[in-house]
Amino acid sequence: MGSGQDRPLVFIGDSITAAWGAYRAETFARHGFVARGIPGQTSGQIRARFLRDAAGARGIHLLCGINDIAEIDGRVSDMVIRDNIAAMARLAFEAGLPLWIGTVMPSDFGGWRPELRPVARIRALNAWIRAHCAASAAALIDYHAPLATAAGALRPDVTEDGIHLTAAGYATIEPALLAALAPADAAPPGR
Repeated sequence: MGSGQDRPLVFIGDSITAAWGAYRAETFARHGFVARGIPGQTSGQIRARFLRDAAGARGIHLLCGINDIAEIDGRVSDMVIRDNIAAMARLAFEAGLPLWIGTVMPSDFGGWRPELRPVARIRALNAWIRAHCAASAAALIDYHAPLATAAGALRPDVTEDGIHLTAAGYATIEPALLAALAPADAAPPGR
């Protein structure tokens, strides 16, 4: 692969990332984005494949953490989630890749796992992501704000299950995504 626009900007994450490339295929093709999301994966599983998925990229978009909070693969502490995200950020920078980190999208898990009470954990993780990005060369993309109800759930008009986005949900966050990535055409974030 060459350099610049002929290399993809790789989106690494879980089912939300996987579906993004399908729902917004035209946007992904037009901007040279590639979705490498694997449904059900936790931050630790994403970390394990991070460098492989980042190979040949011009930059990385990282979105993860909701499956840890949902205890898909058992209980995961907030510290472990933060450590995994920070480790992936280090890997990106060591590889010379600009990195954009998305905030975890809102959810109250509706009728699925409401006993987990995810709203406070999501808000706390997002506060940490904001602080991490402010203190590092990673750029922040806030997906939580345009999607959240006042109570911290995912807006009903952008989801069918309270966790995953519909086409309308991805269309809702696309302006934030493209605005954050716009500098990538000139001078991407990084060291």
